[in-house]
Amino acid sequence: MCISVQGIVTPGTGVSTITTSAKSDIQHLSKQDVLVVWGGSKDVGKNETKKVINCIQRFVKTNNHTNFILMDVPHKYDLEKNSCENKEVKKYNRRIWKHMKVFENTEVIEVDLDRRGFTRHGQHMNVKGKELMAKKIEAAIRCTIKVCKKTPISMNWKEDPSKQNQGLGEAKNEVGEERDPIENQNDSVSVENNNNNRREEDETAMKASRRCRKIPVTRRDDFLWTATSKKLSR
Repeated sequence: MCISVQGIVTPGTGVSTITTSAKSDIQHLSKQDVLVVWGGSKDVGKNETKKVINCIQRFVKTNNHTNFILMDVPHKYDLEKNSCENKEVKKYNRRIWKHMKVFENTEVIEVDLDRRGFTRHGQHMNVKGKELMAKKIEAAIRCTIKVCKKTPISMNWKEDPSKQNQGLGEAKNEVGEERDPIENQNDSVSVENNNNNRREEDETAMKASRRCRKIPVTRRDDFLWTATSKKLSR
């Protein structure tokens, strides 16, 4: 797959500036194109999370003729883990995932890099971190613009059942006419023999058995029963 890439970098600007300057550049894009938007660190540092999310929502709604990939804000390793800015980063990432999942043409990529993906001072990404994020973006782009070939479902041809039965009858007649009369006679004789054998089996099954039936014994011939019966007879 051949992909042409064009990048525009505006360092030190906010999301509102990025979306405003990109309006004229994305008018010619289609569903076979993808726009990657990565920004918001400066706005989140100013506690403007709600403003950034509203700006991105308006930008995606007004440009629904193309696809979007949004990158969340990475953790700031140049600050303390529980600093106010890092708490705001978590808040922004949680909300951007929640608000963007309703748009079918938008995907959010998580920047889940550890300390080894950043430079020594911890503010910017190093070569390793940039390479990992580039591979993530590439995989997301390929998945977004992938063309799924769907095979059409073919309907089976339904014939008239009356015509089908008529055709079967004609075929049977043709087969019967083509067969040798001697073979037909042999078939009729074998059918009669089978019928005679079935009749004999039915007659033998219907005959009653001549074996004498044994009278069922209701009393037990044990010692106590015979002794009491003798006393009563005396």
